[in-house]
Formats: sequence, structure tokens, C-alpha cells
Amino acid sequence: MTRQTLQSRTVTFNFDERMDGIADLVPSVSPLQQENFKAAFGREIANIERWAAQQRWALPSDFPPLNIYVSGQYQFARSLVPQWKGERGRMEFPAFRVAVGEANILHELVHVYFPNANRMLAEGLAVYLQQAIGEGLGYPNFGEDLHLLIRRRLEPELRTELKEIRLAGLDQITTPTMLTMRVEKRIVRDGWTYFIAGSFVRFLIETYQADKFRALYARTPLVPFQRDAGSPDRWTEVYGHSLNALEEQWKSLISGLNRP
Repeated sequence: MTRQTLQSRTVTFNFDERMDGIADLVPSVSPLQQENFKAAFGREIANIERWAAQQRWALPSDFPPLNIYVSGQYQFARSLVPQWKGERGRMEFPAFRVAVGEANILHELVHVYFPNANRMLAEGLAVYLQQAIGEGLGYPNFGEDLHLLIRRRLEPELRTELKEIRLAGLDQITTPTMLTMRVEKRIVRDGWTYFIAGSFVRFLIETYQADKFRALYARTPLVPFQRDAGSPDRWTEVYGHSLNALEEQWKSLISGLNRP
């Protein structure tokens, strides 16, 4: 365990040298990889705080110390669910992602800086900012353009597939419930729903500016152990358009892109 200050933030790194309960002779993340991870963490803290200042997005006044856990026992990075559980500042990263430089650090920092009770908005903002200002090529899109990724994934039946996507269902999902949706007769989750949430949030911010999105985001603050995805009316109150209308604008943008 090492504690240090990065960009004025107190950060404690915990690198687990045990795999499946059995002590390894060699750590799953080498000392050099650990130092690279720490350096990247400092840069991503600077990136998110610079973005927040530019967008006039207030940082938490009682910002918690960051407790970073890296272990071979983690399959996925997590920080939003720990915030919901009251473990403020806890962030978990799979050792294999850290070892190859693919830890989506900025994505998880978004969940600590700006947690949200609406899972679609929380993940959408994290995915969007990871691509927009993050350094690493992290999960789920690994640097690929979010709009073009959806355009490519829906080929060749673009219009049919887009028609089946219903954001109203995603908008009802509360943290910490898994972000899932139905497209035709299939249940889709994880990467695909994250692509959709990230692309839609990107559309909202780039089309209507970040101040409106910030106002919408503020309607569903995360309160530990409580669930509230927000009222459907908040979309019209903030944007002057219903979620369905905004969804159609987003779909029009996607379908109008040149084929990748």
C-alpha cells in the first residue's frame, strides 16, 4: 500500500499480489507497470478537473480520499457501485488491464467526481469523457468513435435496428442495477448498452451544450442505498423536448453518418 498526493488529491494505491487466494511469487502488476499506472492516474485527475473548470461543473466540496485497488481477482473496473454502497472514493481495477495500460481510469474517476442515480446518464457521461478527454484506450470502446461504432455495429440493417432501440427503458434503470435493454428479441448489456449511453450523452452535450446536460444530471443525484432514476418530465423541463424526441434526433444523426 502506498499513499501519495496527485494533483492535490490524496490517493492510496493497493496492489494485490495474490491470485485466487494463493500467494504468487511474482506480483500480477510489475513495479514498472505500477509506476506507469500511478503516473497515468495523476494525469487523468488533471484532465477531469480541467474539464470541470472549463464547463463550470462544480467539484464536490467534500471530495473523498481515493482508495485504489488493483487485483487479479477483479474482472471489471468498478467505482460507481462502491459509491452507492457508501464507500466513497473506492475504485477497483483488474490487474490485467493495468498491466497492459488499458485501465479506463478517467471513466472510473467520473463516477467518483460525478456519481449519479440514473445509470444511463452515469455511464453515458463516463464513456463519453473517457473518449473526449481521457488518455487511455479503455473499456468499452477502446478509443473507437462512439457514433461510428454504433453505425458500424448496426450495419447492414441500420434503420431496423435503430428503430428497436428505446432509450426510455434505459432511462428507468437506477444505480446500481446493471444497464440492460431489449433490442428486438435479444437482451443486450454491458458494452453495447454503454456504447448507446455514451453516444447519446455525446449527442446531448455537443448539440445542446454541457450546461443543459449538467442541469439534467443534477436532477438525479446519487444518494447511497437509495434508487431514483428521475421523472420522465425532467427531459422536457430541461431541453424543451421529450426523451423520445431527443432520441429521434440522435437516431437521425447516427443514420446520417457516412458508412465507416
